[in-house]
Amino acid sequence: MPPPPPPPPPPPPPPPAPAPPAPPWNLFSQPPPTYMIGPRKPSKPLVTVEQVQDHLQLLSAFHRLRMTVEECKDNRIPRFAMRMDSDRRWRWFVHLAIDRFEKWVTALQYAAAGKFLAKYYPPLDVCMVWHAYMLCPSWYAEDCERLTMLQYLRPLNMFALGSISHFHRPRSKRQVNVSRATSWYQQTRSFYDPFEDMTRKAYKQIECPRCRTKIFVPFVNDNSTGYVENFSATCPVPQCRMKITNETLAVAKFVRDLKQHSSRHDCMAYVFPHGSLINSSGRRDSRRAWAIKDQLTRTLQHSTRMPLTVDGRLAGLRGTSEIKEAIGYSLERLRDIVAAALRSYSSSTTSRILGAYRDGSPFSVDLLDAVLRQSLFTEKMTELGWTKAAAFRGQKQRVLEDAILRYHAFLDLIASRSNSMLVPTLDIDLVWHTHQLMASRYASDCELYVGRYVDHELRVRESHLSAAFDETCLAWQLRYQVPYMQCGCSLPDETSWQKCRRLVRQHLRGRTHLQVSLHPDHIPATHPSIHNAILSARRRVDNMPGWMISHSDECRASSGHHTRPPPMPMKPSGVHQRGPYEGARMDRKPSGRSAGYAQYGRGRNYV
Repeated sequence: MPPPPPPPPPPPPPPPAPAPPAPPWNLFSQPPPTYMIGPRKPSKPLVTVEQVQDHLQLLSAFHRLRMTVEECKDNRIPRFAMRMDSDRRWRWFVHLAIDRFEKWVTALQYAAAGKFLAKYYPPLDVCMVWHAYMLCPSWYAEDCERLTMLQYLRPLNMFALGSISHFHRPRSKRQVNVSRATSWYQQTRSFYDPFEDMTRKAYKQIECPRCRTKIFVPFVNDNSTGYVENFSATCPVPQCRMKITNETLAVAKFVRDLKQHSSRHDCMAYVFPHGSLINSSGRRDSRRAWAIKDQLTRTLQHSTRMPLTVDGRLAGLRGTSEIKEAIGYSLERLRDIVAAALRSYSSSTTSRILGAYRDGSPFSVDLLDAVLRQSLFTEKMTELGWTKAAAFRGQKQRVLEDAILRYHAFLDLIASRSNSMLVPTLDIDLVWHTHQLMASRYASDCELYVGRYVDHELRVRESHLSAAFDETCLAWQLRYQVPYMQCGCSLPDETSWQKCRRLVRQHLRGRTHLQVSLHPDHIPATHPSIHNAILSARRRVDNMPGWMISHSDECRASSGHHTRPPPMPMKPSGVHQRGPYEGARMDRKPSGRSAGYAQYGRGRNYV
């Protein structure tokens, strides 16, 4: 019997399924991320995607808080505040938050990290002030060194991003931590919820600069001379009756700092004048601070060649009250004295010291101004859709990964250009802010990888800001062979020599490690971040470059995020009425490269 035929061979395996097509923003294969900063390569990114996401959720909570105040969504807002316009009401609320922050740090005691996060983490409004304070990194570092009230806050910097899930949900869907609320009340004698506390928070306690009497002044009043606005009050003591303003409080603060005595090994508050302890490299320099203090003291007490010694009285003065009276509580006279006393120091040192004396606040930073600036940045992030909880799920997480990669390249560019001021884009600035919220680590990372402390400038003049941005764009293009901005805005023109250098470097280095094409959701965030331009007291943009005031229609159209905003309301006379955020010179028609920019956002100008 013949053997059975062999079984038929198994069918060939089906061909492997074709790989899914790459997203359109990643048509070109890219080398793995390279986080080189100067000559060093970090073993891991300095900032993680999770930390940026946590930061964005914190910004979302800040934005919800602001909208609640501006739109009067909480019926516990007092009636007099409801009658304010939204801008004035928000400024009033921020002043209350700053006062609560000062009470919190004054009463704060040492606690281990776990106990702090569980029991002593501040309410959202105070956290908002702390957040803005930390984004003035050199000032924050110096105040943590100088002020006793901040000594327990400094080691907790790295936890500013921790345990914020409490703030991620709307107020109606969460319960206030009872332990936190109880601890807060024991420390500050005020309610944890800012809307419960505002009903009994009508006055600010200050000290009379002349007789040092503790007095209470209203935050707001009918004649607009409350502490929130054009502050002016009269000391109630019959023998004094001094007119108290922010200027007189600033002079008293300066003299108090100067006359505070302590040994050179002591760490009492107000040992050094504001702005003198941290040098231009971001390092603590107590020897320099003592020299500045001694020079100022000798000038005030012993000099016979000062402009104020015409009557010969200043040379023999010793007490603080006599010095304040001789100065006349005049901030202008004080500036002349400081400028004359510090002739041997750079003008930036003098400006830094004087810039910290605007009122009687114990902090070196104008926290109101800092919070308002960050509110504008938060609004930009909200308009881009980046603060939504599900904004970066799945493949969209690549947006934050690329932003982190660009931030490392930004630090590398800073390390290569020691004498340049570089202007970040929105995505880079977001990651930069996240890094700064880990203040101690930020300082050590800057020192290790950049070689110096990288400060976050707050006030930059138009000429400097415009030139710095042009320089940043060209330097980025030269070093990485990719455009700095991909949002559709026109870039500064290259000279023939600059273009030649870029092409030669591109040929020698090969392909860049940065993404040539970014995710569509990433593109609008490559617009320059300019919230560090100068703000006036009314949150208006001053000295802002025309090319930065607005944003191109092509940028908005290519991103698909925004449509043209509706026209602003007109006055009866037909003259355009400027909103509270609008630039001071929007009526001037842009020219040259400025004409390539159209308004960005919701009918407002941002910094």
